[in-house]
Amino acid sequence: MKKILVIAVTYHSDKELQMFLESVRCAAERVKDTMQVDVEVADNGADNKGYLGGALEIYNKKAQGYDFVSISNVDLAIEPDFFEQLAAMNTTDTGWIAPDIYTEKISRHENPYMLSRPTKRNFFIWNIIYSSTIIYRLYHRLYLLKSRKIRIYPACTIYAGHGSFMLFTKAFVKHNPEIRFPGFMYGEEIYLAELNRTARLKTIYAPTLRIANTGNISTGLINQTQKSAWSKESLHKIQKLFFN
Repeated sequence: MKKILVIAVTYHSDKELQMFLESVRCAAERVKDTMQVDVEVADNGADNKGYLGGALEIYNKKAQGYDFVSISNVDLAIEPDFFEQLAAMNTTDTGWIAPDIYTEKISRHENPYMLSRPTKRNFFIWNIIYSSTIIYRLYHRLYLLKSRKIRIYPACTIYAGHGSFMLFTKAFVKHNPEIRFPGFMYGEEIYLAELNRTARLKTIYAPTLRIANTGNISTGLINQTQKSAWSKESLHKIQKLFFN
């Protein structure tokens, strides 16, 4: 029997957490004879440790022994056949599986998140964007306008999946039994993609795994000045670790 650990990260989002857990329960019911689905909740409400901070405390203690481990926001709903589709997948040489995450309110498929590895030029541009709140706001608006065009991709190998729901295999956990994210928040996708790349494992986009994104509940509570500061700090540390 295959086993999956679902780590749900919540931050003042109890209603969304219950809806997410219900979607997991419904999907798990359909594979109850073939897959064990365990859920752990990382509640950052009392002590905000960042998105990965709370999740990795659970990952570092419990991830080993599972065939799959996911780290997820709770403003999502997985489709009823999610675990059925996952159980049927061939994950040879794969460390990270990126599902199809669809945000209906802006008609956007969040994956593939990054098709190729960023360059030093990307980091230079990001540093400029996150150094100014005005530039950051303009960049964010342009990004949303650009993303209104629906992009449909087939299953393929990519660099990184979207951070709202990240699904890792036993091979990834074997190479990374303990993870310490160097920043507080943002840039998680690049950091984890580099860990996966260092382990010589693939990241694959799997459109048969479907998730509905109801949208940015936790980060919506954080002002843009703080977001840009955290982004700049995280990216600076990630660049120093992997891109110099």
